[in-house]
Amino acid sequence: MKYRDRGGDTWEDVTPGYIRVVVMNGVEVDHAEPWDVDYVTEKWGPLCPVDEAAEEAGDDPAEPDLPTVESVMGRSDIFQAAHALVNGLTWGETASVYDVLQVAKWLEGEG
Repeated sequence: MKYRDRGGDTWEDVTPGYIRVVVMNGVEVDHAEPWDVDYVTEKWGPLCPVDEAAEEAGDDPAEPDLPTVESVMGRSDIFQAAHALVNGLTWGETASVYDVLQVAKWLEGEG
């Protein structure tokens, strides 16, 4: 099984409890010493399992899909509703964009 550390390097199982680096800084490593999994996790972790099938197909989970026009326009309705709610309140000072964003997150159910 392969793993990716927080720096993006790829590790693979050698024996139970030991892994070795196979890709470092985007360059394949032919010969590397096995390291204890706990030590690697402590020093370069957390280690995340790599989906080898998705990696071979070219799908990089580190790069999220870009938003579509439809999704952005759908979210604009939520932002407009949050803006109306915040501006409709009587506050001692004007609301900031951060106040509107927090209300928008609440309306979406994220916050």
